[in-house]
Amino acid sequence: MKNQPLFLSVLVLLSFSSLAQNEPFTRTVLNEKPGAGGYRLAHPFDVVYGPDNHLFITEKIGRVLRVDTGTGVRQILLDIQSQVVFNANRNNFAPYAATSIGQNGMLGLALHPGFGQNTNEDSIFVAYSYSSSAIRIVRYKYNAGANPTLTNPTVLIQGIPAGGDHSTGRLIVGADRKLYYSCGDLGNNQFNNRCNEIRSQQLPTQANINGQVYTNYSGKILRLNFDGSIPADNPLWNGVRSHIYTIGHRNPQGLVWEKDASSGLSPFTLTTGGKLFSSEHGPNTDDELNVIESGRNYGWPYIAGDSDEVNYQYVNWSTASNCNQGFVESPFYIPNGATVMQEKSAPASVKANFKKPLVKAYTECTPLPTSKCEIANGWLKYPTIAPSSIEYYNLNMGRGIPNWYPSLLVTTLRRGTLYRYRLNATRDAIIGDSIGYFKSVNRYRDIAMSPDGKIFIITDSIGSTSGPSGSDQSNLANKGAILVFEYGGSLLPIREQPGPQQVTYTTSVYPNPATTTIQVEAEPAVARPVRYRLINMAGIPVLEGLSTRSSFSLVVGAFRRGVYVLKLYNGYGVEIRTDKMILQ
Repeated sequence: MKNQPLFLSVLVLLSFSSLAQNEPFTRTVLNEKPGAGGYRLAHPFDVVYGPDNHLFITEKIGRVLRVDTGTGVRQILLDIQSQVVFNANRNNFAPYAATSIGQNGMLGLALHPGFGQNTNEDSIFVAYSYSSSAIRIVRYKYNAGANPTLTNPTVLIQGIPAGGDHSTGRLIVGADRKLYYSCGDLGNNQFNNRCNEIRSQQLPTQANINGQVYTNYSGKILRLNFDGSIPADNPLWNGVRSHIYTIGHRNPQGLVWEKDASSGLSPFTLTTGGKLFSSEHGPNTDDELNVIESGRNYGWPYIAGDSDEVNYQYVNWSTASNCNQGFVESPFYIPNGATVMQEKSAPASVKANFKKPLVKAYTECTPLPTSKCEIANGWLKYPTIAPSSIEYYNLNMGRGIPNWYPSLLVTTLRRGTLYRYRLNATRDAIIGDSIGYFKSVNRYRDIAMSPDGKIFIITDSIGSTSGPSGSDQSNLANKGAILVFEYGGSLLPIREQPGPQQVTYTTSVYPNPATTTIQVEAEPAVARPVRYRLINMAGIPVLEGLSTRSSFSLVVGAFRRGVYVLKLYNGYGVEIRTDKMILQ
């Protein structure tokens, strides 16, 4: 049988030899199971695991799907393609055959906390762009049955800024029974939007709120009541209460609320008083994982990552005299007349309320000669992992994968990988190093988890990059797929979960005192390149750089005798070691 499509349900055993423990997983492609029909998702964006053991998925073309997690059979709950503005250059109008796509369309989806609980609250919230510049959030009634549907749309809010780039659009429900929505900066200051000013620090007036003018909602995370109104305990910004919860964001595509891990509780149970986490795309460096706190400022565009790094400078294209001319796609190009600001020179109003990220991924590329960044066959020329979503790892009814609880799971678009970041007991810091799983030639768009511990990842239909520069990549392994990963080892109960000391990594720094060189050795599991920084007692870095090797030497013979501090960071910007060094 020649040229017949191959739809497999074969289990593939994946092992990860770089891990401290053996972690066997099986992998299936849910929408290629026999009987599922072998369909592809049409530019999927959001996936949510429902209490009815089905997946709820949005497709950017303007559809909401319900997928059986056992058979892979899909049902179309909602098809409003005629109402959804989805920028795509289509090839023969096949939904998954576009050669480039924008970042708008049908985006975030959230289930009402009463969904499937016999509370007569079976409703679903969705966000979609109804024009080329605006998004609305709508509540639909869910009608169960053999052929379920979504009906009775109620618009909660509209006029949220949108565009073909960085519309963002993640939508979740918190344990406080509020909706959280992430709104990007619209890609201003880059590509075709380079002449548009970034509004991530701009705030609405009371007149704007009264008139429902939400232009300055871009670059923010919003918090809404279920009817779309402004919560009474939302923060005040310059004396104005609005839907704005936090400011200073670029493209925060991931949002997740901490889930309760108490034995016997469902993984759907959100932790009352728990933390809200986000993942955010950086510019050319400094992807971020953040704890989102009411009224805080996350720095963009003045700060990318943390302000104590000199790896980014804000070049304000909108102030350039030749903004529409001579565009060079490079983080090092400064157009004539453009205002340039270093992170440490950010306005005092930004610094005063700035919240540092949990993780700064890839901070070693600096605004110096490009050769500083072009290492590892060009991989670090634009050193980002492109974090598309985030999930909180909960235990399976009190039992979980050893060392995984508590962790944040982050899917990435670049070199499709799931990264796991282990949280400390108070959930306010990352311990140890990140670990990569399920690496494949795919773009991982979103992640969901089932109560029995299965990991569901949806993949993009096309693309090697996103936004206006997106282009077809014909060698993606699984276009528009629902990948299912299931752990095949023994689960541990919460009381037997290993402590933080069992997931830390070994590094050695010697000799100390040192005269001419300092030797650094890190175990192979530490993500590379390893960044080093030697700081004198005045707080001034005297030597910094990066190494793609686990073992390397620092030449220090030319420095003055005295006491210094040596800091080491892994390849994702996480500090892994600090030593007081004596040079003699």
